[in-house]
Amino acid sequence: MPRRHSRDRDRAHACTHARAHDHAHARSHDRGSVSVEATLLAPILVVIVLFVVHLGRYGTTHLRLVTAADHAARAASLVHPAMMATVGRGVALDNVSQNGIPCETFQAAVHVGDDTDPATVRVDLTCVIDRRGLDMLAPMPRRIAVSSTEVIDRWRIDS
Repeated sequence: MPRRHSRDRDRAHACTHARAHDHAHARSHDRGSVSVEATLLAPILVVIVLFVVHLGRYGTTHLRLVTAADHAARAASLVHPAMMATVGRGVALDNVSQNGIPCETFQAAVHVGDDTDPATVRVDLTCVIDRRGLDMLAPMPRRIAVSSTEVIDRWRIDS
């Protein structure tokens, strides 16, 4: 009986040794696959990061333009009707430049609605987002258009 145990032990040792050898061989065989996978995945990760930057720039620009339109419409609603267009455009331009809104082109339009009761003033802002550094993701210009309307306070202005 003792011989049988030693034979079983020898077989188990041989199997364990063979498995360890196979595992070491597999590790050395897979050694270059990590660098190949990293080489293939790096461009995809760069595109994903650029896409996130593009979305962030788009969202931030939209929110800042909405704020600029709100400020411009409010300022225009508080002055004489003859000055509303000038004041609205001026406040919009100041707000865009002070907040560093990244626009390639920027347009501001002020519309006074005298035919409604109560009278309103609407400021429309249009911005083409600056694509510097993101040309690969945004070959076409991204245009953002926002609008804000305020009621003209008839008691604060000279009619």
